[in-house]
Amino acid sequence: MVISWFGLSSFKISSGNLSVVTDPFSKQSGLTAPRGATDAVVISNSGSEFYNHTQSLGDEKTFIINSPGEFDVKDLFVRGIAAHGDPKLAKDGFDLTAIYAIRMEDMRLGFLGSLKQKELTDQQLEDLGDIDILFVPVGGKTVCDAEEAVTIVNQLEPRFVIPMHYQQSGLKLQLDKVDQFLKEMGAAKVEAIEKFTLKKSNLEGETTEVVLLTPQR
Repeated sequence: MVISWFGLSSFKISSGNLSVVTDPFSKQSGLTAPRGATDAVVISNSGSEFYNHTQSLGDEKTFIINSPGEFDVKDLFVRGIAAHGDPKLAKDGFDLTAIYAIRMEDMRLGFLGSLKQKELTDQQLEDLGDIDILFVPVGGKTVCDAEEAVTIVNQLEPRFVIPMHYQQSGLKLQLDKVDQFLKEMGAAKVEAIEKFTLKKSNLEGETTEVVLLTPQR
């Protein structure tokens, strides 16, 4: 499995000929919008035009996942779970935020997208199940801040955690930097890498490791 980051909460996760992109964003963000073919797109808040930007991805065969439910796409299994996000993104009074449990290459990923909660509920924890790799927002404001993110990491106890949705160069949104999250995780000296490549055997071990990625250009 290879994981690369475009910025905010947008990643490309690839396994052989299968790939999925999460939370594609528009160029209005100030960042380079994700491009290229993909089998599936996972969107954590279908009420936000800012994040619901799929025009430059895939084709008419690309499978769009943007709500709670269970989805099978080739060798990809996704479970969408209702969650709470920024109230300003509610549409017609409904919170359209979802978080996802993704099974790919016999590894279990937790994608928390645009989550804005102090902690996960018992039902959300049960629905997510055991998580090997957790993608968690840490930038505060419209998503979880560092303290909330650490609480959630401790609830799930993943083998690897990848912080996302924080301040970066060129971004027009105002978010917190990733530094506080890294400090609270005891990972202040972790170095960013371009891509995260891992196999099932890399999941051995009991401690949670932080993986910091540099955005693709």
